[in-house]
Parts: sequence; structure tokens; C-alpha cells
Amino acid sequence: MFDYSKARRDMVDCQIRTADVTNYSILHALSTVARERFVPNEYASIAYGETNIYLGKDRYLLEPRVFAKMLELLRVNSNDLVLDIGCGLGYSSAILSQIAEVVIALEDAFFFSSAKKLLSESSLNNTVIYEGNLADGINYEEQVDALIIQGGVETIPLNIQEQVKEGGRIVAIFLNGRKGECRLGIKKENSIDWNYGFDAYAPLLSDFSIEKRFVF
Repeated sequence: MFDYSKARRDMVDCQIRTADVTNYSILHALSTVARERFVPNEYASIAYGETNIYLGKDRYLLEPRVFAKMLELLRVNSNDLVLDIGCGLGYSSAILSQIAEVVIALEDAFFFSSAKKLLSESSLNNTVIYEGNLADGINYEEQVDALIIQGGVETIPLNIQEQVKEGGRIVAIFLNGRKGECRLGIKKENSIDWNYGFDAYAPLLSDFSIEKRFVF
């Protein structure tokens, strides 16, 4: 039988710690959440590999190292309300639930039911998932402290930026062809001050492509 516990420990020790991720809450969450439960069954044995995992419909679970470095950049704490856009089958939200006060997940109709079921089975009382178009965000009663997008973007619509409170943070991977970089955005008045985080690539989320956003 495949030893997922050992694979999880190896992922943290050999991929995450060596990428200079030092936040204890992140390391603890990655050490405890069963990543193999949040991928299609046929990919469970490679769930902890150094690769993006295909989820279906041109969507991927981000490789562990990249995701962990995004979380380190986002600086989530136990008082934060976090919006997780494109949570796939729910792994990223399950991790965030161990770090933040409340997690709001957003997924489209293709993944929503499966993600809701898996998150419910994980008994995450501080996590709620909504169904909708990813680029539309959510109509929540308050702005969030932190926002993370689980895939590559070419543009982030203004309505998404407006869902972050003053001083709040956004982390996303911006693509330029086959190259990309992860950036941290800080909300200041009515704009986002973007700063370079690290070089990274993630498959493009079609909802955040320039072509899709500007075709009339």
C-alpha cells in the first residue's frame, strides 16, 4: 500500500523547507492535510510530486512548492478572512482553513459539487464555498484581508480587486507567454501596489485571460 504519510513528510522536507518556506502554520498545515484526497483517484499516487496535478477542464492543482511560496508571500494569519479563487477540488482551501480565521472558496459549476463534498467531509467549520464564475468573485458582506488565485492570470478584473479591504493582500501568478512571476499586491485606496515575489509558472485560468476579458 502506498504510504501517503511518508510522501507528505517528504514533500514538506524536500520541497517546501528547501524553498525557504519557514512559516510554521504553513508547514504544519501541509504536513497534516491529505493532499491525495483532493485529486482525481488516478493521480493520487503522484499527489505529492513536484508537478501540477490535472483536475479536469484545463485546470490544475498547483505544485506544492509554488503553492507554499504563495502562502508565505500572502502572510495569512489567524485573524484573516481569506478569499480562495479557483480552489479546484478544495485542497488549497483545506490548507488555508488551518491558517486563517475564515476561508471563502469560489469555484465554477464543474468543480463546485465535488469541492463542497470533500471540504464538508473534512469537517472544516471555518470554510464556505460558493459557486460562480471565477472572474466575478463573490458578493460577500465584507471585504477580505487576503485573496489568492489558484492558477496563472494575465489580468485581474477591477471587481476582484475591490473585494480586498484597504491594506489587504492579493497573491497571483502573472503570465507572459511561457514565463511567469508571482506577485504580491497591497490594496492602497483604489489601486493595487504590485511587488515581485518570485519566478513561477502556473497553467492559465481562462477566466483571467486578456482575450476572454476583452472580447465583446
